[in-house]
Amino acid sequence: DRPNYSTQVACCKGAYAGQMSGKCLSELPSPPTMAPTGAGGAGFYYPDYDTAWSEATCRNTRPVPFGTGGRPTYSTMLACCKGAYGGQMSGTCLANLPSPPTQSPTGSGGLSVFYPNYEAGSWQVGTCIDTRPLPSGRPSYSTQESCCSGAYGGQRDHACMCDAVGVCYSCSCGSASERLAATCDIDCD
Repeated sequence: DRPNYSTQVACCKGAYAGQMSGKCLSELPSPPTMAPTGAGGAGFYYPDYDTAWSEATCRNTRPVPFGTGGRPTYSTMLACCKGAYGGQMSGTCLANLPSPPTQSPTGSGGLSVFYPNYEAGSWQVGTCIDTRPLPSGRPSYSTQESCCSGAYGGQRDHACMCDAVGVCYSCSCGSASERLAATCDIDCD
């Protein structure tokens, strides 16, 4: 009486489980490998070096076409696009993001951060704003007051802090009647 198995893999596992050579498993129609591909994505993103850089994007497909340490890897596609294709003029990598950036952002209202408005004129009258979009490379701050302190801290007339806090910040903010109307608790005499 020989045992009967429903599949060839069940036979290999049942009758030849200790076989060191792996001969039984190697004769399966789709034999297992030492590096299985698994289901789904790779769990990280990597640059596609098989495509011209100007048209390439980041992938997370399996099997990965490189060994451990063979390419940089990134936790997100955005991080990969920034790291591997940061200067890409075609924008192909960013355009392939699940929610790619556009030339006309759909967000409304202000940003959740403030930045120095260098376009407003001289530094002495500069203020901090939260207007979209945040210019590339511009420092940003969590509050308008912290932006004023960081970017315009030495302003003689406190233009930025007057804008951020209001006429009660200093005697140089607004007129005497504006400070009186705002019931400021400062002595400007």
